[in-house]
Amino acid sequence: MSLDHGVLNVPLEKRGNFHRELDDHLAAEKRRKEDALFLRKYSFDEAKAEAKRLFPLMDKALVKAEAKRRGIKLSGFNDVLRDIRDFKPRQAPGVFAMLTIK
Repeated sequence: MSLDHGVLNVPLEKRGNFHRELDDHLAAEKRRKEDALFLRKYSFDEAKAEAKRLFPLMDKALVKAEAKRRGIKLSGFNDVLRDIRDFKPRQAPGVFAMLTIK
């Protein structure tokens, strides 16, 4: 009595090419990841452009008062604001709105 090994009983030409299917799947996965990375980069760049637009609109007196309220030197607080502008631009509109005269 012979054992049934499923797909092994099917001739090679009828099995399909597993390696090609795997390569196609890996290529599609790579494209999906690249697309997601592109969208994240695009979103970050858009937010950074908005943050750079809002940064000079902040009122100097409000910035100085906020630094004093927090007990930070003005230069240190400006460094924090620049870091938000450059490295966390999605937070910038909320932070900069508090320091802008409407």
